[in-house]
Parts: sequence; C-alpha cells; structure tokens
Amino acid sequence: MSRSEILAELKAMLAEFGDVDPQLVDEQTAFIADLGLDSLVLVRMTVVAEERFGVRIPDEVAWELDTVGSVVSYVEESLSRRIGAGGE
Repeated sequence: MSRSEILAELKAMLAEFGDVDPQLVDEQTAFIADLGLDSLVLVRMTVVAEERFGVRIPDEVAWELDTVGSVVSYVEESLSRRIGAGGE
C-alpha cells in the first residue's frame, strides 16, 4: 500500500468518524488542534485503522501520533517491516 493510498484511506476515515471534509486534510493536519477531534473519536479511529491496514498501534504510540502524516508514516513503516519480515 502506497503512502498516497494510506493518506486517502485516513481521509475517508476522518470523513466517516470525525465528520471532517477530506479536502481540508493534508499530512500536516493535527487531529486535535486543527480538527478538534475528541479522544473517543481518536480511539475509534485507531481501532478501525488497525483493522483496515492490518497493523498494531499500541496505546502509548497512538497518543503520540498527533498529525495525519505521523499516522501515515507509522502505518507505512509498519507495513514495510511486515513485508520485510516475510509477511504481506
């Protein structure tokens, strides 16, 4: 999955769970400061992201991922490690 595909999926999730216009989102967009999302939405999005991308996002890591780009990078790196380790 490419970086742009991950970003597109996150934008779709933000529209679905956060009632956010995807056209207003880029990699620098902060979930709380820019979009005003609350912790409940962020937890729900983390669970759905784990399912959709097939990666594990530990709680201590999830709270540090404060921008869209930081999540994209984390997912991209996790998928890369999984592929490098022989997964798909």
